[in-house]
Amino acid sequence: ILRDVRLFDLYRGESIPVGKKSLAYALIYQSDERTLVDKEVDKAHKKIEDRLKQVLKAQIRGEELNKSPSH
Repeated sequence: ILRDVRLFDLYRGESIPVGKKSLAYALIYQSDERTLVDKEVDKAHKKIEDRLKQVLKAQIRGEELNKSPSH
């Protein structure tokens, strides 16, 4: 369901540690057969994020804001 990926921003600067860079991508999810629902797009997106973290040791921006404290 991932139709296209495009890098739209690459940043290296004071707020980014030496040897690191900030990359921003636009991802397009689409099906030729039907309208996609949020749940399936979220699942596909999570798989991509997990793989980026596992293989490239990527840090997903804003991820710490999405985690709720465990009780």
